[in-house]
Amino acid sequence: MVSYECKVKSIEPLRYIGMYRAISDCDGVEITLEMNEKLMKISEGDNLVINISTNKEECLQHYFCGKGHVVSITKLDNIYRVVVSVAGILAVLKMKQRPRSPFKVMNELYIGVSKK
Repeated sequence: MVSYECKVKSIEPLRYIGMYRAISDCDGVEITLEMNEKLMKISEGDNLVINISTNKEECLQHYFCGKGHVVSITKLDNIYRVVVSVAGILAVLKMKQRPRSPFKVMNELYIGVSKK
């Protein structure tokens, strides 16, 4: 399990009605979440807890819980980028350290998100 405490830096609307992208700073890791406002409304300045785990029960403790898969891990300019697809909605983590467990391509993960 990996848990992050995050501050939402910005919100970007997406082309699909009700969809937006929340970009958060999480203790040196940037996490970008695509979200539908009917699933969870996140605003600029919100404090979030983002939990990434292989355990469904941990995920269910959060306001939003989604099951997904790691689709890619890449490195560009000394920054690692991990992309997780949750039923087509993307979560992208950017970090300086090499991603460790549970981040491995095709691993099944649960992403839980709650406001703090």
